[in-house]
Amino acid sequence: MKFLEIALAILVAFLVQTVLGRYFAFLNVYLDLFTVVAATFGLLRGRMVGLCTGTAAGLLQDAFSGGLLGFNGMSKTTVGYLAGIVGHHLIIRGWSTRLLFFVGATLLDMAILAGVGRLAEQPRVLGEGLTPLYLCVGNAIAGILLLGRVDRNRSSEIL
Repeated sequence: MKFLEIALAILVAFLVQTVLGRYFAFLNVYLDLFTVVAATFGLLRGRMVGLCTGTAAGLLQDAFSGGLLGFNGMSKTTVGYLAGIVGHHLIIRGWSTRLLFFVGATLLDMAILAGVGRLAEQPRVLGEGLTPLYLCVGNAIAGILLLGRVDRNRSSEIL
């Protein structure tokens, strides 16, 4: 059941980012749902689930983005793994700590993409002006909503 939940989350992220992103361009500017999915499942299920979720989500994003295969795979894998470590060592409850968590995950993802792009001599444009801030806010809102939904499902499984 857990695998299906993760697969469904990745599929929804894919559909929103690719299909709806064609019609509503702002979705690609203000949201990176693959990062949100990797961070959410890493936080709730542990570092290995975060690593696997991040790898699958990142490679799927790479396959349909038209860029080099592996950029997003590496960044989402790292975000998911580190989210699992954070989830193991810290208590992330309440909207304020979750907001900071998702902003940090988004900044980490952007830093990895910029660093790997620089090493590969394929500079990545992260946006101009306030675009990175908008991405952080959009991911934080989406992450808080997804985390609340997945956490609610998880607590009902325990009962």
